[in-house]
Amino acid sequence: MNIEGSGLSINQPKLCSNAKWNSDAITFADQNTIGTQPNSISIDINNTIYVSEGNLNRVQVWLNGSGTPIRNISNGLNTSRAVFPSINGDIYVDNGMYNGQVDKWTLNALFGTRVMNISGVCYGLFIDINNYLYCSINATNNVIKQSLDNGMLTVAAGTGTEGSNANQLNQPRGIFVDINLNMYVADSRNARIQLFKPGQSNATTVAGSGAPGTFTFIKPIAVILDSDGYLFIVDSGNNCIIRSGRSGFYCLFGCTNQSGSASNQLHNPQSLSFDSYGNLYVADSANQRIQKFILATNSCGISYNLPKFCSNATWNPNATTVVNSTSIGIYSFGLFVNNNNTLYVSAYMTNTILVWLEGSASPQTYNSSDLNLPGVIFVTINGTVYVYNNGDGRIVIWVQNGAGSSTSAMAVNYVCYGIFVDIEDNIYCSMSTAHRVIQKLFSNIPHATTAVAGNGTAGSGPYMLNLPRGIFVDINFNLYIADCGNNRIQLLQSGYTNMRTVVGNGSNETITFNCPTSVVLDADGYLFIVDSNNQRIIGSSANGYRCIVGCTNASRSAPNLLSQPWSLSFDSYGNIYVNDYGNSRLQKFLLISNSCNDVIVYDDTSTSIITLNITTTTSYQNSGQSTSSIFLPTCSTPLSIGSNCNTSASICDIRQPCQNNSTCLNDNTTIRGYNCNCLPGFNGTECQYDYRICQLRTCSYNGICYQSSNTTFTCSCNEGWQGVHCEIRINYCKNITCYNQGVCQSLSSNYTCLCITENYSGRYCQIKSGKIVTLERVSKSFGYIAIIFLISTALFIITMDILKYYFGIDPIRKRLQSRRRVKKTKVVPVVQKIYYKSSLKKRPENSIMVIEETDI
Repeated sequence: MNIEGSGLSINQPKLCSNAKWNSDAITFADQNTIGTQPNSISIDINNTIYVSEGNLNRVQVWLNGSGTPIRNISNGLNTSRAVFPSINGDIYVDNGMYNGQVDKWTLNALFGTRVMNISGVCYGLFIDINNYLYCSINATNNVIKQSLDNGMLTVAAGTGTEGSNANQLNQPRGIFVDINLNMYVADSRNARIQLFKPGQSNATTVAGSGAPGTFTFIKPIAVILDSDGYLFIVDSGNNCIIRSGRSGFYCLFGCTNQSGSASNQLHNPQSLSFDSYGNLYVADSANQRIQKFILATNSCGISYNLPKFCSNATWNPNATTVVNSTSIGIYSFGLFVNNNNTLYVSAYMTNTILVWLEGSASPQTYNSSDLNLPGVIFVTINGTVYVYNNGDGRIVIWVQNGAGSSTSAMAVNYVCYGIFVDIEDNIYCSMSTAHRVIQKLFSNIPHATTAVAGNGTAGSGPYMLNLPRGIFVDINFNLYIADCGNNRIQLLQSGYTNMRTVVGNGSNETITFNCPTSVVLDADGYLFIVDSNNQRIIGSSANGYRCIVGCTNASRSAPNLLSQPWSLSFDSYGNIYVNDYGNSRLQKFLLISNSCNDVIVYDDTSTSIITLNITTTTSYQNSGQSTSSIFLPTCSTPLSIGSNCNTSASICDIRQPCQNNSTCLNDNTTIRGYNCNCLPGFNGTECQYDYRICQLRTCSYNGICYQSSNTTFTCSCNEGWQGVHCEIRINYCKNITCYNQGVCQSLSSNYTCLCITENYSGRYCQIKSGKIVTLERVSKSFGYIAIIFLISTALFIITMDILKYYFGIDPIRKRLQSRRRVKKTKVVPVVQKIYYKSSLKKRPENSIMVIEETDI
């Protein structure tokens, strides 16, 4: 899988537009492992998997390829909703429901640290390439972001008030910020996906409510992007996963919109994430499991051949009959040659598909009760065979080259005279008698079709067709149509509604057609056309249009003639295969000259490859009439050509078809006209297949392969790698312990310990800085003093107890008793009142003085 280096911490795989996943998922983890509330899943670029488990108040971590979690993050967490890994391995976890914060957990930390204060639950977390942490808060209807470098906190989206305006959100959930800082928000209550561009507070609706022609969501709650910026969305309300592509939005999984627990169903999914291989993981919350949908096919190429031709490329006018009526019967329409040069032919009368592998003289036959008068045929890059059944009006498909039973891909009300499958697996059918071309987008809806060309009425206007036949769709989704009844080739460019005439009636080209039935393109976009009623094949180049084969306009069965040809297809060598419908045979016209510096065209009177007596060079235009001639000398040697008869005309010399240093031998008894003598270890008609034990990729990571026998080999691996194919990186940290919380990192041929701060150094982080040593000594000194004090106190108490209880000596007894006596003999203060009893007279000597004592 090709992963784009985006700078983000999570995977954005390169996915072809027609990529397919297995519809039946495997369960990565169930409730026995993750509990009953898996809220979020995130997978980093090392394929480490993180799952937040709400009811268990924790996050669990799995390493790549492991089915057992290696870490449990739980201290201080309470009902976490989201988890997101950073590029350096730190883990950010929502802890907002009861604690009002987002926590950061570093490697091997036992406790998290608060990095963001929040006023509600973070339903989505994300870290962008500028190290900003984003949090979508459902309760406040906004998204906030905080710099992890300086702590600056700002509002990234939303006004704080629920609403459906461009600057508002209503219960935002999942978020994704691409490398251009475009922020996508799953605006769940508004049933839409919002795109906030950098610096803008007003969003654009890219999917859902407010974006016609996309998809109708109920509750989208998560969104991620692949490397091309296409969206993958969790619609929790519809219990499904949606993706976008060049042709629009369509459902991937759970497409019945019904909840369920089967392997192809989901129930209240909450989150999704890619691994680096393109496999898709889904937190299937109500089913209490993590589901893994495995990427089945991801072939971005095309299945058909687009050879590159020089403007003077020449084909042998005398064809070889590859298949005759004995094999295919009559009324055979279907012909396809894939990029492996496998030939597919549909046999209408016998309800079979005949398949010839390259170099094979005997076909494989696909018989099936599903085949009912098979007609036109198309094969995709992954070997899926599409056939139109004339008997029941369906396009049916077989996977793996047609073996087994078929499935219905498209129901059609009229006969398909041409079918095509584009690079996104959208299916096209030209309905000749309905005068239009219809399309079925790649989705799981068998009968949903749209008319893309023609209005259903025969006519010659720019939006009309008349008995359309063969069709071709290039990689830019431009549609070419052989408009038989109008004797022209029409082009419907992607994004347009009206067609334009490329060649034929209504064009500036002088060549005329009589019911063109097939059109294909070469590597440079030049057209090759079956001009059916003129019994010929027309090609184009930088020099314009010219007749290639069948240029007498005569309908016969000679090798250089055709009768009502229907379709054509190239093999990878540029040879042309023609379905010669009127003769019930399949003809092959060999490419014999493709030198961009020579001008060599053989006239139609030639009857064999060997006896080519070149006398003229003829350019055919205007229904095959000769417009120019260049006279060349007649060479005495049949296999010599050129003005000086010094150029070899043998196929081996002209084409040089044999590969891998093999030897080409001219052989006129074979269909190809030559044989290749292969070196040991190579095979194939042109020695193109390499079966050597040691091949380029036998030993990975620049290892050197040594063949030890005809069937065995040995890889000499580079430093840091081991295994049979040098595919295993050596873990130099396996038996290494780094001290002081250092982390071991395996290098290409060694290891290193990463110390947590500059206060530690050394190979194992075992050396402490002077500052740390001083602090430790001071700490130890205080520790020693405290220990001595505690020991002294304990010894004193023990000594006093021994004197008291064993020897009857109590040194503090007398002091205690004295203190008690003092308390008992407390002095009571007295107030004395003195009364004098006297008169004004002098007091007698025996006068009495009364003293009264009163207690206070």
